[in-house]
Amino acid sequence: MSRSVDLKTQVISVNAPSAGHRDDRDIFATLPIKPQERYKFLRSIGFGGMKSVLLVFDSDTGREVAMAIMPDFRERPRADLERFVREAKLTAQLEHPNIVPVHDLGVDSSGSPFFTMKFLHGQSLASVLRRLKKEDPETVHRFSQLRLLQVFIRICNAIEFAHSQGICHLDLKPENVNIGEYGEVLVLDWGLARSLNPDSPVASPNVEDVDANGHVKGTPGYMAPEQIRITHEHPVGFASDIYALGGILYAMLTLSNPLAALPMEEILRRTVSGEIAPPGAAAPDDRHVPAALEAICQKAMALNPDNRYQSVAELREDIFAFQTGYVPKAENASPLKHAGMFLGRNRLIVLLLLTLILAAALATLAYYYFDAIR
Repeated sequence: MSRSVDLKTQVISVNAPSAGHRDDRDIFATLPIKPQERYKFLRSIGFGGMKSVLLVFDSDTGREVAMAIMPDFRERPRADLERFVREAKLTAQLEHPNIVPVHDLGVDSSGSPFFTMKFLHGQSLASVLRRLKKEDPETVHRFSQLRLLQVFIRICNAIEFAHSQGICHLDLKPENVNIGEYGEVLVLDWGLARSLNPDSPVASPNVEDVDANGHVKGTPGYMAPEQIRITHEHPVGFASDIYALGGILYAMLTLSNPLAALPMEEILRRTVSGEIAPPGAAAPDDRHVPAALEAICQKAMALNPDNRYQSVAELREDIFAFQTGYVPKAENASPLKHAGMFLGRNRLIVLLLLTLILAAALATLAYYYFDAIR
């Protein structure tokens, strides 16, 4: 049974500011204050980065939702507070079937920020790939290569839409993709996302998000080279997401993260130098990697952004080409390969033509045979 919890005192565990006290954390002053009795705490879901996620019951709508909070918001720098609110507002603007929806944003009576999202059932893509690697029978049955490519296309759909709104995700990886119990695919965790539109109300500050080592924040193995070695020639942008999509496809083909099991600095070094083994060489011996998919993956993960797909739509179209028996552009196939794929797509027609030709040849031979013996 659910129980009502004072989010102000038991979940956030901070004291409200004294009367009349104001500081720069009043960035939330324009956000609505929600009555504490609206949300009933059920359990903690998890935590990571700068936020924790709770499962709560929304008494207004009568449903369970996930609530993101900043338990230590008073100790956080202003940039973190702005990023938290920006993530909520940015995600709320991305209304798409493959992007996790945000329901509510506000502060509790203590001044602690929160936002609520769809409570996700199912499992992450990362979990699916781990189970496939362990050859879990049920997972192997459910997630064939065809099924994984369908998931990948839905991820592409989400990112293509975000790009159309001028927004980059910048932390795409299997852990940030949720696969629902009934086939739903949702891209989540837009905490590092940025808007490239300077006029957007959720535009990112004109600075890079960097860690203590001077690297742009992200996940090594999926981060594009330009996220590690920042240059004016190749700024972080849409092409960085395309690289990460290639990394997700790489993981689907090999059941391992790109450059897995290497020390952090070695991962970063190989990323910026482009020293990544082709998927076919990194995949388990019993896992076939089609040449076409390997070519698509390598094009998406090209070291130079100019050599990658120039849009998510181009990447997705090459996946469609593979699925429907055409040669992807990334493969740069010979005319002979195109001819072979044409024959493969039109087996019945080719078989019928060969049958008709053979029948005509036999009829001609029979005619001359009987004509000769008369």
